[in-house]
Amino acid sequence: MTTNTSGARSLSSLLGMVPTLPGESQEQYRLSLDALLEELGAATVLQVYLAEKIHDCLWWIHRYSAQKRITLIAEMAALADGSHYLISDRQEHIRTALLSQTTDKKTTASMKAKSHTLESMQQEAMAKQLPAIVQLDQQIALQTKILVGFQRSYELAFNRKLYVERMELQNELLRRDAGSIRVQGEAPLYE
Repeated sequence: MTTNTSGARSLSSLLGMVPTLPGESQEQYRLSLDALLEELGAATVLQVYLAEKIHDCLWWIHRYSAQKRITLIAEMAALADGSHYLISDRQEHIRTALLSQTTDKKTTASMKAKSHTLESMQQEAMAKQLPAIVQLDQQIALQTKILVGFQRSYELAFNRKLYVERMELQNELLRRDAGSIRVQGEAPLYE
C-alpha cells in the first residue's frame, strides 16, 4: 500500500485499483507515485487524490511516448524483413535488436538486402506510420492539458489555507485603512 512521508495513503491502493497495463511494472508505478507524493508534500485526502491524478497523466504521457517508439520500431522491422502481414522469426529478431538499440550482423544484412540504412528505415517508417504518430501526439497533448488542470487544482488545494490567511490579513488592513479615514465633521468609521 502506497504511503507518502506525511502518512497519507494512496486512494488507488486503498480501493484496490490496478493502474498498470500488462507488461508494465507495478513496482515502477508505485515508486514513481511515491516520489511524486513526497515531492508535492501531499498530506490531505484531496491533495493525495489530485497528486495521483497528476501522476496518472504523466504515466499516460509516458505510455503514449513509448507506443510511438514501438510503432516506429515495428514498422522498421517489417521494412527490414519485407513482410507486413506475418511476423517472422527474422522480423522478431530485428525488432528486438532495434528495441535494445543494438544492431548485429543479421539485422544489418536484412537492412542491406532491402537497400536500407537505419536512417532510411526510420524515415520510411515515420512516413508510413504518420497517422498513428499524429494520433498518439494528440493523446499526449490531451493528457498534458488534463495535467495542467490537475496541477492548478492541486496548487489551489495545497495553498488554500495560505490564501485564506492572506485574505484575512488583507481584510484586516482594509478595515484599519478605512477606519483611519475621516471626513471633516464625522466620527471614524470603525473604532
